[in-house]
Amino acid sequence: MTTKSIYITVLILSGLFLNSLYSQNNQESETHKNSGFLDFNGYYDSRRFSTFTINALANLSYRLQYFSLTNFQGSDSTTDLSTFYTEQNLRWKIKGNSPLDLTVQWVARTGNNNDNFRLGVRWKLNETNYLQPFFKKLHFAYSINFHLLQFTTKAPSKLLPQIEHVYRLNLLPSVFKNRLYLGGFADQNMVYQDNGNISFKWVSEHQIGYNICNSFFIILEYRINDFLPSDNYGLGYGLEYKMTF
Repeated sequence: MTTKSIYITVLILSGLFLNSLYSQNNQESETHKNSGFLDFNGYYDSRRFSTFTINALANLSYRLQYFSLTNFQGSDSTTDLSTFYTEQNLRWKIKGNSPLDLTVQWVARTGNNNDNFRLGVRWKLNETNYLQPFFKKLHFAYSINFHLLQFTTKAPSKLLPQIEHVYRLNLLPSVFKNRLYLGGFADQNMVYQDNGNISFKWVSEHQIGYNICNSFFIILEYRINDFLPSDNYGLGYGLEYKMTF
């Protein structure tokens, strides 16, 4: 872990700690109840590697939300989990009924001097007043996170703004009793080409899941990663266990 990673870790933990102290003496804490989930996903990818993913969400008091995803991945033709990638997020809703959040994201991965630090604004379209009836009717949630500023520990820095799309759709909820869903994300990365032009590279995962019993889901996921030198597309399948609170 780099020195900058330590600073960012301290920043995230400090934000959670200050939120906890604030909520003890704030009227909002009297009506707010923390909620969220923790889920564990195990996949095997068609490109012959395994992935173990942990997702965590906590809706805290004073309009603060914590979310993280952590991927542990094996090499080709082995089940050993030798690399990792994680995104740690803090989001703060600017008003009680606003669909806009201010966001901070720290990205860390295997290797040295390759962490990213992002500042942005997230727009939750399904919580926007004039759009809410449309999304509610479709049982559809969709948000866009505009990462307007990016910093990296790697020099020279050539990071441009990034757009992160996240969605979830319950499929035929009356038929499947809200047990079948389609959800995922798509990171739209602007990058410099060797000729100086700007192009888009996508990293996305689109997952179909079915709740087979209690907290267990079977999942099938289509994956795209334009940053890989080859085998940019893959299909993952596996199991998910989700705990909510």
